[in-house]
Amino acid sequence: MKTHKRLTALFVTFAFLALLQVSAMPLRADQAPAPSGDELESAEQGPSVIEEEGTAPATAKKKSILPIIIGVLAVGAIAAVLALVVFKTKYDITGTWDFNFTSTSPAHTWTWTLAFSGDKKSGTFNDAGDTGKYTVDDKDVKIQYDAWNIVLTGKFDGKDKMTGSATFSGLTIGGKDITAATWTASRISSSSSLKPGAGFTQSLDGRKAKR
Repeated sequence: MKTHKRLTALFVTFAFLALLQVSAMPLRADQAPAPSGDELESAEQGPSVIEEEGTAPATAKKKSILPIIIGVLAVGAIAAVLALVVFKTKYDITGTWDFNFTSTSPAHTWTWTLAFSGDKKSGTFNDAGDTGKYTVDDKDVKIQYDAWNIVLTGKFDGKDKMTGSATFSGLTIGGKDITAATWTASRISSSSSLKPGAGFTQSLDGRKAKR
């Protein structure tokens, strides 16, 4: 994907420079018509005719539409480069996040800390020893545990914020039978700052247990 964006940006830049070079080329000047023999009958008539008629008005040059076309294409090229390179937000889930859950039936709140490793599209996570897999499609996120019937779905609200909902089956959390909850997640650290072998603590109230 990065290679594709770079090639597109290089192509647009090259086209823009080529168009600028074309627009800088001077237009060909029209040649003045050669005087015919009928215009001046004699050497004496020439000056008198000029004095009587005066100087003829200069003909206005036609403006070329080429600079306008070049300008429109240049603006479009710059906009395309900005859209592909500058304004494209890159969502990266890898790193450590705090997930804050809230259920309404029964009412309960708890927090889990998940550490994601992989790439921006897919990988695995660790939750105090519990593991699972994740997938990311632009803003959309799906997180699923391996040994538990827990599925989290949501989306990025920014590079370091996510929100979504969760479903649970056959589990008790914090001593309560919970089947659904909403959650918000905040990034604690990026994957580059994680220490190998670092452990993740979890509150007693947030422990999972099978019924």
